[in-house]
Amino acid sequence: MRLRAAGRAVLATALLFIAFASIAAGANASVEIAGFSFSPSPVTINVGETVTWTNRDGVQHSAAFVNGGPRTRALPKDQSASLQFTSAGTFNYVCGIHGASMSGTVIVVAAATPPPTPTPRPTVAPTVAPTVAPTVEPTPTASPSPTATAAPTTAAPSPTPTPTVAVVVPTQQAPAPGSSTDGGSPNALLVGGAVVALIAAGAVALRRIRR
Repeated sequence: MRLRAAGRAVLATALLFIAFASIAAGANASVEIAGFSFSPSPVTINVGETVTWTNRDGVQHSAAFVNGGPRTRALPKDQSASLQFTSAGTFNYVCGIHGASMSGTVIVVAAATPPPTPTPRPTVAPTVAPTVAPTVEPTPTASPSPTATAAPTTAAPSPTPTPTVAVVVPTQQAPAPGSSTDGGSPNALLVGGAVVALIAAGAVALRRIRR
């Protein structure tokens, strides 16, 4: 309970502080003239804001800024007048009727310029270059060397010797005149030819048998 009460007291104090601060330094700040004095003084405003003076005394008062500055009209009791301040600075004023015996101050501050809001930059995803596989050049295939094929050597057949057969054709001679063919012996030439033919045929047969 005590903690809650303390928290409420702190909150109330903060609210009162904010209220007084807004009265002393807010738009259209108010200053009351009472008992031949200006209250509050000094009063703080921003450039472009106004200050309103209200007279609570039974005599007339005004607000006149020194050095030939602006001034309000003479204010009867419960009358008000306002002045707008367009430049920063500290401005001292007095009562235009009663002089320096009644003085006050208005402090004008330049409005705070809020820092510029940074423009968000769009986030750009980095472009990743595609990985290109290296091109492998094909290894040239060696053409097969033509293998010389040896042509089969065909042995020429040995010529078969043709046996030379000498055939002796017996020439029949005319019988000598006066010779008799009847009942006589065979002719010697015919017998000789037959013998030569038999020898030649036997030689050919013997060669074939040896092969």
